[in-house]
Amino acid sequence: DPAAQTYALTLKQTCPPTPGQDHKEPFHIPFALGLLDGEGKELPLRLDKEEKPHPDSTRVLSLCQPSETYRFVGLPARPLLSGLRGFSAPVQVERTCSDEDLAFLMAHDSDEFNRWEAGQRLCGRILQNLVEKHQHKEELVLPEMFISAFAGILGDPSLDKRLAVEALTLPAEEYLAQQAKVIDPGAIHETRLFMARTLAARLRDSFLSVLQKNTDSGPYAKDPQAISRRKLKNKCLRYLMLLADEQVRELCQSQFRAADNMTDQVAALVPLANADVPEREPALAEYYQQWQQETLVVDKWFAIQATSRLPGTLASVKALMEHPAFDAKNPNKVRSLIGAFCQANPYHFHQISGEGYQFLTDQLLRIDSFNPHIAARLFTPLSQWRNYTPDRSAKMKEQIERILAKPDLSKNVSEIASKSLK
Repeated sequence: DPAAQTYALTLKQTCPPTPGQDHKEPFHIPFALGLLDGEGKELPLRLDKEEKPHPDSTRVLSLCQPSETYRFVGLPARPLLSGLRGFSAPVQVERTCSDEDLAFLMAHDSDEFNRWEAGQRLCGRILQNLVEKHQHKEELVLPEMFISAFAGILGDPSLDKRLAVEALTLPAEEYLAQQAKVIDPGAIHETRLFMARTLAARLRDSFLSVLQKNTDSGPYAKDPQAISRRKLKNKCLRYLMLLADEQVRELCQSQFRAADNMTDQVAALVPLANADVPEREPALAEYYQQWQQETLVVDKWFAIQATSRLPGTLASVKALMEHPAFDAKNPNKVRSLIGAFCQANPYHFHQISGEGYQFLTDQLLRIDSFNPHIAARLFTPLSQWRNYTPDRSAKMKEQIERILAKPDLSKNVSEIASKSLK
């Protein structure tokens, strides 16, 4: 109410019934909140009938009833709610909030958790919209408000670097697939990549500046501050490597060669493995040559190549199965190559041709003869076949039926495959 300078906030709580408990009594939910004005400044938190505002910019309301209304007074401007600050209670909040409000909270909220959460919600909404546009072959455009809010996080030196890394991370393709009614892995991948490349192009200089400011020139350090700087620097490098930029490519190659720790070396190798550049193959060969005696590092080497977004990744996986370091009877090697491709590379695994499904079935049936447990684990990507677009769904079901048709199929695989069709 602008005239009365008051703001009424109603909180309601519900908890669905569970077996043996049809009716749930209200919980005592601590709801930490703040109110922001149009410039992002904290507004006074004085409830009706209180003589003075709360001394802090955040206060905790105790929601103990199914529904309670709190009336704040003495507000000179329309407030924007920053609710559940610090994740004050393990609850899901259903709230009507515009994209503009989310962008504002992403850019200005003093609560770091809420700033991250607002960014994730807004990014998810935008990506869902872009997926629909991609499916209808419409032009993809990234909203300016999101770019500005993203730039605000990237350029805020006061923000905790660990949080900044999380806030600059786009929702994973797997998460976006979980939110979709019908999963279209190709559209999800292309739109997420479009968003990342657009951000990298528009904010190139900012990414480069943050990378340089967080590059340590001294010896490797393991303290929390150094770890946070490395994570932030490498996050910026990953964005920049999405661009066809020779300076960035040289920077990435230099980091790979000069790295005195595995974190920096892998952080440079991953974007090189995802780029169609001359430096890619030499870097992969050099990494293997350096670490070929370290089993776990070789597993990482397999997984990096299996999860590449470059065309021809499935062919590369098949070629790597002939590599001397690969052993189909070693569960870790199977997980790092075959498992990584089928479970962590949805874009290529779910190619519309169905080659990924056929590949998985071929390997599953082969491995089932000597390790049914691992074969059953490999089946997981096919188990959700009903959730995908009709063309993909039909091809996945066809491979499940092919698996079940094997005469000497193990009980492990037979049981999980049969249940998936019910």
